[in-house]
Amino acid sequence: MKIIIAGAGAVGGYYGGVLAHAGHDVFFIARGTQLTALRERGLSVKSINGDFALPSPKCADNADAFGHADLILVCFKSYDTAKTLDLYKAGVGPQTLIISLQNGVDNEDVIVERYGADKVLGGVSFIGSRVESPGVILHTAASVIAIGELDGGVTDRVKKIGDVFEKAGVKCKTSGDIRRDMWGKTVWNIGFNALCAILDCSAQEAIRFEETRLVVRAAMLEWIAVARAVGVDLTPDMADKHIERTATAGEVIPSMLQDKRAARRMEVDTFNGKAVELGLKHGVETPVNEMLTAIIRFWNGIPGRD
Repeated sequence: MKIIIAGAGAVGGYYGGVLAHAGHDVFFIARGTQLTALRERGLSVKSINGDFALPSPKCADNADAFGHADLILVCFKSYDTAKTLDLYKAGVGPQTLIISLQNGVDNEDVIVERYGADKVLGGVSFIGSRVESPGVILHTAASVIAIGELDGGVTDRVKKIGDVFEKAGVKCKTSGDIRRDMWGKTVWNIGFNALCAILDCSAQEAIRFEETRLVVRAAMLEWIAVARAVGVDLTPDMADKHIERTATAGEVIPSMLQDKRAARRMEVDTFNGKAVELGLKHGVETPVNEMLTAIIRFWNGIPGRD
């Protein structure tokens, strides 16, 4: 397949690398030092599933030179979704499918508004990965994707993309309710991302201490209550299940902590801030998420953050 990776960071760099390593024609859209590294030194992936390298990956700061793609994976930060739509517009042809592997529950709506509902599938990624240095991806835990039609159901095109991932070595679930999966993944992000950024610790470290584990759980339960008020059928036991799975996973450094360490803006409004916003709208109290959001917004406001 011809595949565009829109955003070659921790998530896009890993999945794009795996797909290219499996023989697909992959084009990376990257920026800044990451693009420079890809051009000069290639892409290296250090993975729990085995290391590999792409000495000369196709890459640029937009997809104009690549032509129409069969598949576009959008992996930019969620706050950049709208302003990066044009970077891959040249790759969108009559048969192109677009999947967001970004954090949050409304990126797909932004992409649909620009490119049409017929071109967009829902996607969720569970992975522990980070950019160790420009051009080097460190993959430490999991590597699972769920995809499905935004209006529900599993179609032939969903099965085809799922098969592409599976044959490349990425576990891929074809989901009949991808919207619920997207909201369900956000349970994890709500619990771990902001708190780990504040404490400067891994997800595993955050739950080894009982009192911070309770904070993780409380933030998750607030999001679950918000989801149920919105009409998404999440269950309270999802909080404990996420915590239990995280305790036995490899080391996970949440993306917001990675961003904080790199002096980049953190996606708090995609996670805890969204819980607060929707809680106010639907009459659900979210005091834990209000506190976490306030602290991260303070960090985001420090001069010098991207």
